[in-house]
Amino acid sequence: MKSLQDQINNTPMSRFQVLAVAVCLTINMLDGYDVLVMSFAAPFVASDWGVSDTITGLLLSASPIGMALGSLFLAPLSDGFGRRRMTLWSLAAVTAGMLASAAAADATQLIALRFFTGLGIGAMLASLTVVVSEYSSNRRRTLALSILQAGFPAGALVWGLVAMPIILEFGWRWAFVFGGVLSGLMIPVAMAALPESLDYLLASRPPEALAKVNRLLARMGKQPVAELEANAPQRRRRARLGSLFEEGRARNTLLIWACFFCTLLVFYFFMSWTPKLLIDAGMSQEAGLSGGIILNAGAIIGGVALGLMASKIPLNRLQSGYALLGGALMIAFGWLAGELYAAMTLAFLVGLFGTGCIIGAYAAVPQLYPAEIRTTGTGVAIGVGRWGGVASPTLAGLMLDAQWTGAELYFIFSIPLFAAGLAAALLRFRL
Repeated sequence: MKSLQDQINNTPMSRFQVLAVAVCLTINMLDGYDVLVMSFAAPFVASDWGVSDTITGLLLSASPIGMALGSLFLAPLSDGFGRRRMTLWSLAAVTAGMLASAAAADATQLIALRFFTGLGIGAMLASLTVVVSEYSSNRRRTLALSILQAGFPAGALVWGLVAMPIILEFGWRWAFVFGGVLSGLMIPVAMAALPESLDYLLASRPPEALAKVNRLLARMGKQPVAELEANAPQRRRRARLGSLFEEGRARNTLLIWACFFCTLLVFYFFMSWTPKLLIDAGMSQEAGLSGGIILNAGAIIGGVALGLMASKIPLNRLQSGYALLGGALMIAFGWLAGELYAAMTLAFLVGLFGTGCIIGAYAAVPQLYPAEIRTTGTGVAIGVGRWGGVASPTLAGLMLDAQWTGAELYFIFSIPLFAAGLAAALLRFRL
């Protein structure tokens, strides 16, 4: 009889497994919307409340700060608390934070509520990544993880197409109401269709663990197992930060942290500030907001293409190539941001290559660690990367208040993409 892992890794994915990936993808789309909604709302909030670029930068950074802390300190709790349960509680927090943001009375309140919403998103993203990795076959794992992370720009694109007319017609507050309703609707969907992590069940051994595992195997069309692995109870105890640096893992850990930090630093700058900078460069409000949507269209195509090519080209080489091309395209975008058609074309290409490197990092990180520390390794890497997302919107606001030009900002923020390309090229996979 084949073992549990052999059946999942070496047999075609069932409809149930595909559904699990689809549910995680849909939830991850909320992350993309959360980033996009503030970047769309920023010009209108700044106008309504008369805040400076520095305060606008803080508004844009508040959610990434929450995401970073959620990934670092809340996501690892799911190794003991349960990845499905963490996702459900996180969805409830995101729903509450979004709806409350719509009623914020001033910038201070909105900053606090954006931070709270980010905590919920950061807490669940690592769990979604691990669940997709565990329920995917070896043949489809990189593609499934790439599709999952393409949910971020897909959410920004799909929901952004709805949010843009909402903001222009009814005001920025209603865009947060829309986001709250979306995340609230996902709670019953996740309760019905999101499975618990198999590795969590093997490690925590809840009551009737064997029966629960076999029920999941039956839903996947796999054979039941007679017993659970004898060494599984040891897994949860070993899931600690120091494990990421043991047994030769230090090199990959530092490199993947660098990939996440540098790429998210660039992405959050580009995503957060591009609509406002395009409007400041003389474009209409509609054109400025469209730049953010076009960026995400490129990111979706780039991420899925990366997943498809990963079966023939090593993932780290793809990441590296994507990052280097993305950096060069960002420099070109900065110089041509005032030209409508050139700017929109380059926004698409920056999304395709620059964001594709991020998706490659998300696909790579679960493959760098063994099952017992996979959520911890994924959550910490995402959390480290989120600090890049924290720093860039506020840093860009300070630079703009100091009279830096948009072209100069795009040049400076292209440099981390070149560094990410080098770090990705040096990764070594073990799985």
